[in-house]
Amino acid sequence: MKIKTTNKKRETPPKFIGRFSEDGGLSFGTYTRIDLKKFAKENPKMPFELKPLLPESEDQRGFFEGGICSIVAYFQEGMDYRSYKDRKKVREWLKIEFNSDLVALKGKTNKIAKSTKNKLNDGFLERVVDWVIENYSPPEELLDTKKYNYWRDVIFPTGKAETYIDYLKEIKLLK
Repeated sequence: MKIKTTNKKRETPPKFIGRFSEDGGLSFGTYTRIDLKKFAKENPKMPFELKPLLPESEDQRGFFEGGICSIVAYFQEGMDYRSYKDRKKVREWLKIEFNSDLVALKGKTNKIAKSTKNKLNDGFLERVVDWVIENYSPPEELLDTKKYNYWRDVIFPTGKAETYIDYLKEIKLLK
């Protein structure tokens, strides 16, 4: 697991995921603990970063699924923002485009979508929103989470606007 430092192409150091224990210490699984001790011994004085894995909120997931995916489906030709299947296609496409691994199979490179679980607050959502702005130039209010939350919490329960897009049409932000 030695890190190559003389070569221009360095191996990527592994990630060591654990938890803080109740007594303020660190807690790792058996194999992670062994690998971490080995890595630390082989790489003395190497700087490292310790940062929490913050779970995404239900609000972020809701805005992505109900807001962003619906908006993209609305703007995409041949898609229906009301169709669950079309919104699911949009979601999968966004995962491939903005959160994927490149895998070589039989000499051909393919993009494989990774899970977006806990990735929405790690830059994924911002990249998608930036792409939506760049490609569709929607009014800023469309992508306002406060507007989405208002629709979800106040308008949707009354049955006045069944979808976020219907609400945006109702308040004349979309034609």
